[in-house]
Amino acid sequence: MTKEKFGEKITFMPDATRGAVRFLTSNQLKETGTKNVVVNTLHLLISPGPDKIEELGGIHEFMNWHEGYMLSDSGGFQVFSLLHSKEWEGKIDRDGATFKSPREGKIYTLTPESSIEIQMKLGTDILVALDDCRDAQIERKEAEESVHRTLEWAQRALAHFEKLGGRKQGKLISCVVQGANYLDLREYCAKELSKMNFDGYNFGGYVVNDKGKLVLEEMKVVIQNTPKGKFKYAMGVGKPQDIIEAAKLGYTVFDTVLVTRNARHGTLYSFDKEDYMLRIKNARYSSDLAPIDSSCDCEACKNHSRAYIHHMIRIGEATGMTLATIHNLMFYQRLVEKLNRV
Repeated sequence: MTKEKFGEKITFMPDATRGAVRFLTSNQLKETGTKNVVVNTLHLLISPGPDKIEELGGIHEFMNWHEGYMLSDSGGFQVFSLLHSKEWEGKIDRDGATFKSPREGKIYTLTPESSIEIQMKLGTDILVALDDCRDAQIERKEAEESVHRTLEWAQRALAHFEKLGGRKQGKLISCVVQGANYLDLREYCAKELSKMNFDGYNFGGYVVNDKGKLVLEEMKVVIQNTPKGKFKYAMGVGKPQDIIEAAKLGYTVFDTVLVTRNARHGTLYSFDKEDYMLRIKNARYSSDLAPIDSSCDCEACKNHSRAYIHHMIRIGEATGMTLATIHNLMFYQRLVEKLNRV
């Protein structure tokens, strides 16, 4: 199979956080039309560990996933959000982060170099440089520190990627643009990163404001100040309308855990609904014999009614969660297909 150039067309990547999209087999995931997936560096570091995955042939073999690209995040967002929120014990300094896993109490260190080494051992196709992620609502001094540290780490990560022969192996590497909600810092970070030889530029930090709206001005600044011909990744952007709006700006790569998480909790997506949202647990669907989406031919829509999915989700049946996840992922692949035809 010949893979198309990553990010050339709009793509949505489900989160296969620990090496699986929850409640689906790799074959079920394939049947949704999914090509590219994202895995979580932090969780795979903790279990089963990058050495074990490398020993077993890499993450593609481990998951039996050969449909398209695999992107690994750097682990930065997860580590820093957990440390800043005090959920995990640890510290962040100029060199990286040291933290204790709450699972077995083991101490881990994540630096720009070790993050790249972990991702190389995982065997993913697109790597992400470690960045210093902070909350969106921070004082300017802290935002400046985040930007300068992100730039320093990006340079170190890129140098280590080259040292380990990443490009010779056909791998790509992207960086993360920080700057919180300060437009001039976003612009400065984007311009400085553009001087480095990255393959993609990711919008980092929080993509929605406190009202749940996309931070379009900040996102626009990143597009305007990064090189054309390089993919633009809106990390964490996942609501249908948000993907549509971000795609208009020039972003082509998207991911979010919400698509599959919402499926398990009963929020489904349908082109029959004006806002695309169908909350299947609502009582009015208990006798609704229509499919979730009249234009969809996924396993759930072809074989089952809204009433059946309503019942399965309400009682917490795994079958219902699987069917809902299949449907939501197929909806997203249909959504990006429509956007690619525009």
